Amino acid sequence: MAMTRGVRLRAGILAGAGAIALALVFVVRVPGDAVAVRSWRGGGTPALLEPGLALRVPWLQRVTRYRDSTVTAEGEADAASREGTGIALPFRVSTRLEEQSILTLHREGGAGGAVAALGDAVIEILLAAAARTGTYDLASGAARADLASEVSRVLEERFGTRARVEIGAPGLAPDVRASFEREAIFSRRRDTGVRVILIGIDGADWDFIMPMIARGELPRLARLRTAGVWSRLRSSRPTLSPLLWTTVATGKSPDRHGINDFLVTDPRTGRSVPINSTFRRVRALWTILSEAGLRSDTVAWWATWPAERVVGHMISDRVAYSTFPIAAVPGQPGAVHPPEYAAAIERLRVREDAITHRQIARFIDVPEDEFLRARRTAPGGEPIDERLESIRVLVRVLAATETYRRITLDLLDAGGGQDGRPALLAVYFQGIDEVNHRFAHCAPPRMELCSDRDHRSFGNAVAAFYRYQDRILGEILDRDPGATVLVISDHGFATGDNRPRDVKPFIEGRPGLWHDMRGIFLAGGPGAGRGEIPVVTLYDIAPTVLHLLGLPVPDDMPGKVLEAALSADFVERHPVVRVPTYEVLASMQEGGEAPPAGESGEGQFLTGGAEAEILEQLRSLGYVGGETGGGTPSFDVGAGPGPMGPGAGGPGTPPAPVDPGAGDPIAGAPGPAAGPPPGGGMPTLLYYVNLGGVYLSQRRLEDAERQFRTALALEPGFSQALAGLAILHEMKGEPEEAIGALRRLYDAPGGDDLATLLKMAELFIVMGRPADGLATLAALPPRPEDERNAVGLAMGRGLLHRALGEPDAAEAEFLRALEIDPTSAIAMQELFALYDEQGRATNLEPALRRALRLAPGSGMHHNWLGLVLRRRGDLAGAEAEFRRTLEVAPDLIGAMANLGSLYLQQRRPAEAVTVLSRALEKDRRNVEARTNLIVAYGLKGDLEGARRLMEEAEEMGQMLPHYHNAMAYALHVNGRRAEALAALDQALALDPRQPDSLRLRREIEAGRPTDGLP
Repeated sequence: MAMTRGVRLRAGILAGAGAIALALVFVVRVPGDAVAVRSWRGGGTPALLEPGLALRVPWLQRVTRYRDSTVTAEGEADAASREGTGIALPFRVSTRLEEQSILTLHREGGAGGAVAALGDAVIEILLAAAARTGTYDLASGAARADLASEVSRVLEERFGTRARVEIGAPGLAPDVRASFEREAIFSRRRDTGVRVILIGIDGADWDFIMPMIARGELPRLARLRTAGVWSRLRSSRPTLSPLLWTTVATGKSPDRHGINDFLVTDPRTGRSVPINSTFRRVRALWTILSEAGLRSDTVAWWATWPAERVVGHMISDRVAYSTFPIAAVPGQPGAVHPPEYAAAIERLRVREDAITHRQIARFIDVPEDEFLRARRTAPGGEPIDERLESIRVLVRVLAATETYRRITLDLLDAGGGQDGRPALLAVYFQGIDEVNHRFAHCAPPRMELCSDRDHRSFGNAVAAFYRYQDRILGEILDRDPGATVLVISDHGFATGDNRPRDVKPFIEGRPGLWHDMRGIFLAGGPGAGRGEIPVVTLYDIAPTVLHLLGLPVPDDMPGKVLEAALSADFVERHPVVRVPTYEVLASMQEGGEAPPAGESGEGQFLTGGAEAEILEQLRSLGYVGGETGGGTPSFDVGAGPGPMGPGAGGPGTPPAPVDPGAGDPIAGAPGPAAGPPPGGGMPTLLYYVNLGGVYLSQRRLEDAERQFRTALALEPGFSQALAGLAILHEMKGEPEEAIGALRRLYDAPGGDDLATLLKMAELFIVMGRPADGLATLAALPPRPEDERNAVGLAMGRGLLHRALGEPDAAEAEFLRALEIDPTSAIAMQELFALYDEQGRATNLEPALRRALRLAPGSGMHHNWLGLVLRRRGDLAGAEAEFRRTLEVAPDLIGAMANLGSLYLQQRRPAEAVTVLSRALEKDRRNVEARTNLIVAYGLKGDLEGARRLMEEAEEMGQMLPHYHNAMAYALHVNGRRAEALAALDQALALDPRQPDSLRLRREIEAGRPTDGLP
């Protein structure tokens, strides 16, 4: 019996153990901090489990726990770049999700659960993002931050929570990695026998240059333009010199090259100090050439102090400040490389105290005692009279220009010796921009901003400095006549009646108001072509210089080689060779930015009075105001180029949405996210705003918003950041938020009320709430002393009344604006539209003639007057006005279209073809010019020419009823009735109620001659 009890005891123990084992198999515990999903093997629907104990069927069910509601996935995306290069992108992503999101992911992931589904989602995002990104940015790791940001953004849109994303070092095939090696890059160099002289003339503008050329005052520019190629150069926003000239030297945008402001904050002192070369993130032309073993001499280029160690000479932009010693601070790089050239610099330097009254009298007319009084004023002392400050600025500009002129000529003279000429001489002259910023308001015709006395003293300053710069150009070219020369400006400068009427050019913090987006480009010498070429950009200069010198062009420069500027023989003998990049791939993959070839390390700062002297000069020219400086971003308020004739969207056409990236070669191109400057300094407020503006132009809206909000966190009322934020919200389709930013901007100091109020009215109209817009404007505090404020309020109310269908009230407001400012282009534009709709545009003739008496150089007003005269049948008078328009504003496409249309009306097709072809060259998408040019070719009997225009429109995806109507007319006047009707069928297929198409069809079918043009 004892044995039986023992057996039973063992059996009980075994049964208990078995029950425990079964419990362990069938029962699972779900912790309270986890999400658990029970799923069936081989099928079935997964379900969530509550915290606590739960049952599962072994081998048939499994339970997956997600601790802390977190899903973490690791893997690798086998991606391809924009160019098709294969690159492996390792990743690790972790995100905390709600229960239902985890369950959804778990169901999508199959056997791998939510981890597999999340990994698949990340791979899909990375593949799409990589396909939009260049090979170098992926291979170098420069795009890792952007890729992580994109993954996080998409996951947040999908699940509502942010993810922690890490992108690892990219994996490359050996042959891809080899293509980035320096030997592979520079082995592709071909000797072209070309030397390049690159001359930068800050602020040079064709609108000022062309009349001077016509008067014979600029012989060297005239000769270069006649013998070589020339074009207008499209600048980039913001139009600030350090950004733009660094873009020229690197071929890259400011978010990539790192120079985003005039100033940074010295972390040691908290003071704003001028930005310098150590903040540049990428290689410039001179570092690329040095690595290729080619000599370059660079003189005075922006942001080149401390001088980099190059093959050749680097004369930094700090040399010409008289308070800055060449020796600099012991242990720091100096103002010049090689250091031994410093002695020559001391011999060549022209100090301010060496400038005489006789020298200054070539530019301005001031008595000698006033000149001496200005000279005695110590820099940085008490504020002085504006005239004395202007004299001091000119003395400083002349001393610096003369210094850099003498250094450049010395380098060219030395180049004729044993060492030979440099492959590249790059020299920068800032004088024209600086002189404009002090005296442009006094240039003819005199503005009210300039007193009679100042006009007599300073009215010749800008033109005289252009003549002086032209002589310097001649001296440089005469020293090396065998070189290929490129002359460029970074932007233009407002001239004539295009100048701001209420803001002087040196107003603190708003210099950009006087800048024009069109600069100059010329090229001549060996390898250059002849004639006018299409518009070029700042991004095209570096690739073109590299190609001329026989060096390969990198894929990470967004610009193009200007083959149109080169001779056909050069293009044929030297096809463009491409490489991935000139940056250092290995160091980028190790996690940091690659330093430029010359210098690296911490940011360098001057000591003593040197920084104060430079800051004083920037303030005197209006480039900085207080500690921030800069200019307020402007809005596209629909001013446009003026009316273009019937059907072309003249005055009254709703303004186009703001598109800062239109025509920009970098728009939409992803790039590495730019953080604070790498040189050790702290960004200024304008650094963030300028970088935000660059991101806007690329439509990287999240990056832009981050920069604007960073600036506003530091200074909540910063007008430039508020303006940028308003533009950003409009681009995102958030008009309410944009109006909110504009309302804050109106209250902030330093904003532009006219632009702000017009944009505010436009947004209320877009939202279909003009009555609310009127109420909002009525609640704003007016500023009677501010003319732009008064005009803005009147124009805003007028636009809103017009949107409400109240033309009389709108007319009263537009007339009120015109009474305040008789030359207001926006007021005249809206009045013209209103009157033209009512058939009384001719009533505007007295107002237009009054405006032209006040502003005889206003192309817009001449254009409107031409339309008015045409409306009342004075075709000869209209033609004279359109011609006058193009004399004072050669690029006003609307006037070209109007003149071409007038020629067609007079049956002068050959002349119409000439002027309309010119208009279309400047804007291939201009509807009025293309429509009328098709008709003109038809009247000439050139149906092939008309068809080419149709084919080109189709290639651009711009087929409109207007073009088919014009083609129908061209075919009809050449006796091709059936083809004409077929063309009208195509027009009516696009718009069955198109009135011109229906009228033409009736006339052609009736066999009547079509006297009226389509």
